[in-house]
Amino acid sequence: MAGDRRGRARLQSLMVLGIRVGGAALQMALVAVVALRFSVEDVGLNGLLWSVALVARMSGTFGLDTSGIREQAPLWAANDRRRARMLVRRDARTVTRIWLVIGLMAVAVTVAGELMGHPTRWVLAFWAVAAASAFGRLFMVQRMAKQQPVAGQFLESVALPLLGLVAALLASVTRPELLIPGQVAAFVIIAVIMWWISPAPGRRLSHYRALGIEIPRTPWRMALPLGLGATLTALCVRGPMFVLSARSLAVAGTYDVAQRIQSAGAMGTSAVSTVFGPRIAVAVRDRAALRKLVVEAAVASAVLPALLLAFLLLVGEGALVELLGEDYRGTWGAAVVLVISTLINATTSATSNVLMMGGHERWFMRISGVQLVLVVGGAWLSGADTALAVACWVLGGEVFRSACMTAGYVMHSRRLT
Repeated sequence: MAGDRRGRARLQSLMVLGIRVGGAALQMALVAVVALRFSVEDVGLNGLLWSVALVARMSGTFGLDTSGIREQAPLWAANDRRRARMLVRRDARTVTRIWLVIGLMAVAVTVAGELMGHPTRWVLAFWAVAAASAFGRLFMVQRMAKQQPVAGQFLESVALPLLGLVAALLASVTRPELLIPGQVAAFVIIAVIMWWISPAPGRRLSHYRALGIEIPRTPWRMALPLGLGATLTALCVRGPMFVLSARSLAVAGTYDVAQRIQSAGAMGTSAVSTVFGPRIAVAVRDRAALRKLVVEAAVASAVLPALLLAFLLLVGEGALVELLGEDYRGTWGAAVVLVISTLINATTSATSNVLMMGGHERWFMRISGVQLVLVVGGAWLSGADTALAVACWVLGGEVFRSACMTAGYVMHSRRLT
């Protein structure tokens, strides 16, 4: 029985990794289309939009995605479907209420900005893509808790960049100003489909109350530290983009291309985390099983970034500049440094899950906070204004984070019997 579960997990991991590889190709195609058909400033603005989406994906669930896995995965594993679905709907309702309030604030800011003559036309677009990204993440994780990650990964990794690619192509041949609205539409469409295939649709919470079933309170004490830690981690990844955007959209455009190349390597880590995350949540108190999962995840996660790094070193900078133009001369060096940081993260990614799901969420939050100070604070205070300089700060932060997460895993493992 255990062998069958391991076999299914490996098959799911391979399937998700295959989906991620296909998604990486589409991401690269999207980057190429935007870089070749639009100005470098438009590339920077598009990168800023996708950065907002990534940060919202990690922070917009307010920790209820990770806490949801911890609560729901054991229930699905025990075939307690009614209680699992009840928790799914409780979390979805909570996140919906918060984002409605944020939406009202976005409308107020937009109206006030227009009345005062300030350019706030992108505020609602940023809110829409942030909310859609957050809900997409929540609904995908709810399927992960059921150990059904493939459909959600396909939508996030393949369907989303495909829609973004189609929108970019249409904008390039019709009206270039539709580039950003088209990307927003892609996020919204994917979020709606994610909701439809998730366990969330169905009976309302009032149904459970009518049956006399007590609905547990939202576990904010557990969720908020997890959410804050995830937010800090996301800002470490995309914060440099915000720093560069504040200085020059053109430089931000060169960094965005480098980061999109890096994201191809990160696909492997995300794929493995998707499959191994629920299994770590179940085995977090079993030293032998946990050690085996961490090693398996590290080996599987490192394959894609290692291959990407070898490819970048093989083709060299000249090929990339010849393809995209002189405006992107700094992109290759930044991409190499970022992929090295991804390789380091890949080998230790599962240890982060151990801290998040093993009751050490506050340490996870603190480590992420220090990493953010190192990366974003260092880049800002040092006056880094090139893609390569910012990428070096990202690498330093990743070395610190990986070392701390690994040490945390070792301490957690030693406490287990």
